[in-house]
Amino acid sequence: MAKTRALGTTITFNSKTIGALTSIGEITPDSEELDATTLDSTSGYREFLQGFKDSGEVTLSGYYDKTDVGQQALITGYGNGEVKAVVITFPKSAGGANFNAYVKSFTLGAADVDGIVGFGATLRISGAVTTT
Repeated sequence: MAKTRALGTTITFNSKTIGALTSIGEITPDSEELDATTLDSTSGYREFLQGFKDSGEVTLSGYYDKTDVGQQALITGYGNGEVKAVVITFPKSAGGANFNAYVKSFTLGAADVDGIVGFGATLRISGAVTTT
């Protein structure tokens, strides 16, 4: 199985590349479960069906750069709440993911004596994720 280093992975929000990232979190789809057990179920076990799917959220963290157009797009996106296109691209043709999301949260700081001022954001996925 071929392994791909994460170094070089990029993410865009509203066609703007977000710079100075140190981490892009996992996409973790999940679904509701519907209890389909009936009075005439004979196995003695509950029976379930898949309900609505939820594509989840993606967390981002990095170093704050007020001149970075991608970080500014996140701040603007948080302010207006609009759903925009997001593209994650892994290096060396390893594929990626496309989805629509809004900026659920944007954090700025902390500032430590030995640290670099950081930022964080959470993208709430709306709809399905397409892997490439």
